[in-house]
Amino acid sequence: MTMNKQTEDLYLSFHQKLFQFLLKKPAVSYDDSVAWLKAAAESFFSFISLTLRPSSRPQGANGQSGQISRVNDYYIIITIEENSKYIELLCQKNHKVPERLAESIRLFLMHCLKLDALFHEELNKTKIYEKTALLHELMDQEQVLKTMVESLRDVFPFLAYCLFLSYDEDQYISLPAIELDVQSESTDSFALEAYLSGQAKSKNESEVYIPIKGRQGTYGVLKAFGPGAADTAADICIISNAAGKAFENSRLYEQSQNMISNLELINETSHQLNRTKRLPDMMKSLSERLISSFGAEEVGFFYKNHLDEETLLPGSTSFFQTDAALPYIRYVKEKISEENGVFVGNGSSFFGNDGYASLMGVPMLENNENKGFVIVLKKNVCSFSFEMFKLFQTLIRHSTLAVSNLMLRDRLKYLVQTDRLTELYSRSYFDEKIGYSMKADESGVLVLIDIDDFKQINDTYGHQKGDDILIQVARVIQRNIRDQDVAARWGGEELAVYLPKAGLNTGEMLAERLITLVRECTDPKVTISCGVSNWSQDRPKSLTCLFKEADVALYNAKRNGKNRFMTH
Repeated sequence: MTMNKQTEDLYLSFHQKLFQFLLKKPAVSYDDSVAWLKAAAESFFSFISLTLRPSSRPQGANGQSGQISRVNDYYIIITIEENSKYIELLCQKNHKVPERLAESIRLFLMHCLKLDALFHEELNKTKIYEKTALLHELMDQEQVLKTMVESLRDVFPFLAYCLFLSYDEDQYISLPAIELDVQSESTDSFALEAYLSGQAKSKNESEVYIPIKGRQGTYGVLKAFGPGAADTAADICIISNAAGKAFENSRLYEQSQNMISNLELINETSHQLNRTKRLPDMMKSLSERLISSFGAEEVGFFYKNHLDEETLLPGSTSFFQTDAALPYIRYVKEKISEENGVFVGNGSSFFGNDGYASLMGVPMLENNENKGFVIVLKKNVCSFSFEMFKLFQTLIRHSTLAVSNLMLRDRLKYLVQTDRLTELYSRSYFDEKIGYSMKADESGVLVLIDIDDFKQINDTYGHQKGDDILIQVARVIQRNIRDQDVAARWGGEELAVYLPKAGLNTGEMLAERLITLVRECTDPKVTISCGVSNWSQDRPKSLTCLFKEADVALYNAKRNGKNRFMTH
């Protein structure tokens, strides 16, 4: 049946309206198109009370995509997409749905399905652009990877994702990831191939491996799996490539920040060490710096003195004073001779499961001469990174000069202040210390010591043995005085001890003890005579007077049979 004139005119106007919509909307969602169509159709054909109703599965629908099923004159079902998209056209029972209207609507919506695909494609492109822009704003490696995965889940929610990272990156990233071990046979071969080639690899239609790469290298592989994964690989690559560049930029940024921080640490440490005037303070400061910078649990400084003897410097932790430290010391000494440092990530096979697993050891080099070494230890496996090791090397290299300079200064000061043969203080330093005590203290005692018949010893055994006797007597004195007492070589075979803040009785007891010990401990046996004098605030004396009284007392001891002390 042909349409009447009014219906024909309305149909042509409606058809023109459909055409204009398609011209104005190059990309629109299917749902938006149906909503517009429903409003337009029901408005144009209101005189027959036309109703356009989208449906997912209307009763009686059995047609294939693109088919029209006319149930009766006033009810038509249009199949747009089988089992999912249908359109029902209804009007009053005393009217008929215009004949060509269903066909026009069918053609219109079939075209809208294509527009819907374009719409979602454009939507995805917009999302991808937004996600890549977001990635480029990030300066944290872990955040870049996390955002990449979240972005992919947002754009392609029907896929699942898995990260493969090389060990160099995996050790710093806390995200769930599989380590990409080039040498392991259990490593996913497709992931490894994508990593080494830098090209996306498809295992099948539902599994694709995409490299995460920047301009300087490949840092990992992203595996996407699920329906149509291979079809979306190109779009996934856009996000993964942006993530690779952002990851590389953040990596370079973090490296530059670490470099700046390391330079500041080295500079600050060097300044602090150069300002320090005492070796114990310097080594304590350096030890604290190593513990705070590397999280070390034990620190040991080993340095060769002027006699080429290896000594444990102050600032070392107490662990290195025990026998438990010997395996670590031996290991480092063996390896350091072969290479410029020792780095152990897991030392369980060397030091046992209960020992320290992480070790760094570097030589203390001065003008390419090995002056000693420094060891740091930590219990946990792989506690130190290679970047830490390089910083440790640089820090010790800069610190060694400051330590050597201070030790040289202390050595020169020691040589100026001490007698080279006996290693007791010199006469000038001895006088200086007594003079200071007489100003600062309330009392003091001077014990003057002379080796009896010393000329006879030289004549009998020779001057070399005479020197040896002087050294033996000096060692007896050093082992039997207090830390604050000062022992010196007075001249020739005469030695002296000054006891600050001491009374006469203390000096007499020391003299008696030294006489006994020298007689018992020297070889060949020798004896000493002592003269004791003292001063106090009640009986003040000059330095010259104190010396003169001790000298007189010593003379009296000699005259009264030697091997004794006398008090002035």
